[in-house]
Amino acid sequence: MSPSQIILATDFSPASSAARSIAGRVARIFNAKILVVHVFQYVARHQYQVPVGWMIEGIRRDVQQRMSETRKVLTDLGIETEGMLIEDGFPSVEILNILQSYKNPLLVMGTHAVGGMDRFLLGSTAEEVLRQASCPVITTGPHVIYKENDGPSFHRVLYATDFSEASLAAAPFAAMIQESSSASLRVLHVSADPEFNGPPQDQSFDFVRRALHGGKGESTALTAEYITLHGRDISQAITNEAERYPADLLILGVRRASAYASHLAPRSAFQVIAAAPCAVLTISS
Repeated sequence: MSPSQIILATDFSPASSAARSIAGRVARIFNAKILVVHVFQYVARHQYQVPVGWMIEGIRRDVQQRMSETRKVLTDLGIETEGMLIEDGFPSVEILNILQSYKNPLLVMGTHAVGGMDRFLLGSTAEEVLRQASCPVITTGPHVIYKENDGPSFHRVLYATDFSEASLAAAPFAAMIQESSSASLRVLHVSADPEFNGPPQDQSFDFVRRALHGGKGESTALTAEYITLHGRDISQAITNEAERYPADLLILGVRRASAYASHLAPRSAFQVIAAAPCAVLTISS
């Protein structure tokens, strides 16, 4: 089922600018509305010797102005938009709560891909959300650059799979994006087994083909290219293929995890998002 509501979670950073462009593209593909969400965290909780209310109000006015500018860019593309400014709260919690309010949403957000001790202490809002969200999530990392006039369609979609249940859960959405955009679809499997020499169309892809076609057998309406690469660094291999293709959307299936787990060392999906040259769509299962 195609998404009827796009949620654009933004902090108005450069990464969020790329996310805005992607949200506009997806909204035009599916004729969906966009809700622009920002969690305003500059709330005074302590008594300071020097009044800070004026400073907080200045930041709030700046955020409201950026919200208006973001909505205008999207409205100029013919997209119906709404804005929501949430006072205080944890971004990941507020975003997940908003998603629960819609029947068939799709979330778009940007990430700085913070690493090291900062990531352990603060966590990654993007990864925490994408691993807990029950809807598709498109994340733009620090290497993604899009222009507003990129057009309403995706042209080359790369769907990476390890044949697990989690990765196969993303197949129906990969098929829907391919059909809705008339895009080229490449299905990628990275094998860490150096002895594996099966042909690109070997039987290991049968599960993927059935998932792409909804278990109804292959259809001439959906065509895909199937390739197998070899390498121990699976995340790097996926990123390299996205750049070589070149893909303008990468699709992954991820395993749902707790908030604590998202604070630990990055899993493959987040490593891909951090390095990918294009937006990454993830579906948790």
